[in-house]
Amino acid sequence: MNNSENYESWSFVFATDIHIGSLRSYRFQPAWNENWKTARSQIQQRRPDLVLVGGDMTRDGSTHVEELVESKHDLETMGMPVHVIPGNHEVGNKWSPDSSVAIRSEYLHRYQEVYGASEWSFVQGTGSTTVRFTGLNAFLLGSGLPEEALLRAWLDGLERDSRAAHHVWMIHPSMFADRFDEADFDPVTDRVPWYFGLNQVDREYLWDVMRRTGVTQVLSGHIHCRRHVRHAGVDFYLGPATAFPQWGERWPDGDATLGFMEFTVSEGAITPEFVPLDRVSDQVGYGPGGNPPIEGRDYSVAREQPAFKPCRDED
Repeated sequence: MNNSENYESWSFVFATDIHIGSLRSYRFQPAWNENWKTARSQIQQRRPDLVLVGGDMTRDGSTHVEELVESKHDLETMGMPVHVIPGNHEVGNKWSPDSSVAIRSEYLHRYQEVYGASEWSFVQGTGSTTVRFTGLNAFLLGSGLPEEALLRAWLDGLERDSRAAHHVWMIHPSMFADRFDEADFDPVTDRVPWYFGLNQVDREYLWDVMRRTGVTQVLSGHIHCRRHVRHAGVDFYLGPATAFPQWGERWPDGDATLGFMEFTVSEGAITPEFVPLDRVSDQVGYGPGGNPPIEGRDYSVAREQPAFKPCRDED
């Protein structure tokens, strides 16, 4: 820590949507791995006091536990404190009855066995540079899974911390796709915006918790496009990806350039800076995109053997 009695400034990095994959898989994009190596090196050069990772550390961590293990080791060896929440590629996306990629208890348990709890809250800094950080798996909201009740009980028990000048929240999905007061999107006719943001009832519940605990900033990933929205005095930062860009054309104030965010905490303020990747890889990979089911995955294309044994629901 850089802090002292005169409250010296300090910084934290927010990186998200890394998507580290493996040559042992039925699909692999080496460019995404190379992009993370670039981002990782840049982060280490900047020497922040801590790093927040907003989910999607892996390409297929929900069914390839090895990717969870390898990504965790990569983050733990960065030489600085790292705090992580899961993304949809670790635990599944928001729930709907017809979704083949929805959140599942099996994925949650697999993630927790490797990374530990997916919700946490801690304080760092001193005086007017004190920041509280809270992270959680927001995909649980509205899922109906047993783990949702546990998360809600945890959230309902959170209280405002009088020591903190700022309270930064981190979730993987955005609180909203376009604007804070938007109605729910139809999961069939408006699948993409539905996929990226929280449903209205879950957004309102989480917003109530955030406001009660003194939220000042909300960090999210998932969309792979950087955007800053201010609502009710709170700064919402939709984070850039390091792996690949998406949705850069949706908003006039959106920017899908790959990179990460660094925030400087000084007396009474948190100042953001976008850090683009020094270089973007053009390596070509193999295998399908999207989120194909386990059945039918062709592991014969894997370039390194043995191939992953994909985890199944009964594993």
